[in-house]
Amino acid sequence: MSTSPKSLAELFLNRVAASGSRPAYRHLVGGKWTTLTWTDAGARVQAIAGGLLALGLKPQERVGILSSTRLDWILSDLGVLCAGGATTTVYPSSTAAECAFILIDSGTRFAFAENKSQVDKLVAERARLPQLEKVIVINGESGHGGWVITLAELEAQGAAFLKKNPSAIKECVASIKPDHLATLIYTSGTTGNPKGVELTH
Repeated sequence: MSTSPKSLAELFLNRVAASGSRPAYRHLVGGKWTTLTWTDAGARVQAIAGGLLALGLKPQERVGILSSTRLDWILSDLGVLCAGGATTTVYPSSTAAECAFILIDSGTRFAFAENKSQVDKLVAERARLPQLEKVIVINGESGHGGWVITLAELEAQGAAFLKKNPSAIKECVASIKPDHLATLIYTSGTTGNPKGVELTH
């Protein structure tokens, strides 16, 4: 008798196992459409999750995503969930001060940033963000004394971590409960500062 998945992370891993070589996503690479299979997507998500665990992410800790809609947004979000964390969403059009408010209010510990433009917002507000330990840039370079690393570097760290801890992701996902926090979605702030809406698994 099958049981329903307890979490979004479990649902994703089940889909990877069931669909394997079938197409999961199509995205543009160098002007050409490229297919990512469920197996490929699963490998990248687990590498991202492993990288976050290597950085020390704990259950339900917040990880921000400051990016426009793209494949890496989806994979990063799923990586956060598979590591047992919760995603804090930040509009890419937000000002540096608005980004800082959301990351401070949510207690975000790590954040993905799409490019140098988004990283610069966080660098400008770094003095107000002592709890933000690491920024992972999707398209860009590492720097700022190791405060900023690339997504590729995070995935490499994750692969190395999982080589030493092969059951880490499975254990994380198994520990997630339906009432655990999955995502914080911030309102537009039209009636004052944005407010975080909690969505559970």
